[in-house]
Parts: sequence; structure tokens; C-alpha cells
Amino acid sequence: MTEFIDIKPGQWVLAFHQPYGPYDRTMAELLESYALKHWMDSHSKEEAFFILQARKVSPKTFLAYGSNRFVGYGERIPRGHVIAACSTEAKAIALRDKFFSIGVETGELVEKEMYRRIEKFAERKRAAAEQKIRRLLPLHFRSEP
Repeated sequence: MTEFIDIKPGQWVLAFHQPYGPYDRTMAELLESYALKHWMDSHSKEEAFFILQARKVSPKTFLAYGSNRFVGYGERIPRGHVIAACSTEAKAIALRDKFFSIGVETGELVEKEMYRRIEKFAERKRAAAEQKIRRLLPLHFRSEP
């Protein structure tokens, strides 16, 4: 059985939008997949997550006050998509931003280190390839007397 986050009416909810929810994975597996920036290249935090105030809570769904571009007014939202319930909107936004920044920071560090480590190798391989091209097509690379 799926464990749902305890939500009370009036609390602010940080949750995944429908297409990003935990359909074929557990919530823990899905959250861990956000540890690296790769998923963020084409998706903003506003696209992946929403923050709305719970209005009515049912056993498997909830209703929220308001709407946004991905959640229509009066739309029932699966409780399995809820990451956390917070007492204020500011706390929910801070949690979302902190969660999002972990993947961004990690991804940037990994990418920076990757390029640092490959730089000398890439220079050597490029120089070797240029030499092969010069040998293959010497007419284009004559030195002037």
C-alpha cells in the first residue's frame, strides 16, 4: 500500500504535476532521480512541481484552492503526488527551491569536473586527428617557401 503524506485542509502542498508523478516508481526512487541536473535542462521547477493550498482531503485525492496552468480549478489531485505539506506558502516554496537547487548544483559540479578531466585528452585527440587530415590531404597544407 502506498504511504501518503498527511495533509490537513489549509496546509500548503508541494506536489508533482500529473505527468511527473510517481507512476512506475516509488516516491523515494523518483525523488532520488532529481539528484542530478539532467532532467532540468528542459523542465523548470514550476513545470515539474506545484504549490497549492489544500481545500478538501479525501483518502486518495485532494482539492486545492485556486489553480495554475497545469492544475484546473476543482481538479482532484492524487495524494500519491504529494512530496510535502507545509504550514505556509513561503515554506513550501523554500522547500521546492532547496530541493531543485540540489540537482542543479550537483549537475553543474559534475559537468565542470567532467570537462576538466577530459580537456587534455580532447586536445591530444584533436591534434592527432588534424595530423591524420594533413597526411591524408597534403595538397591543402603545403607550407609556402
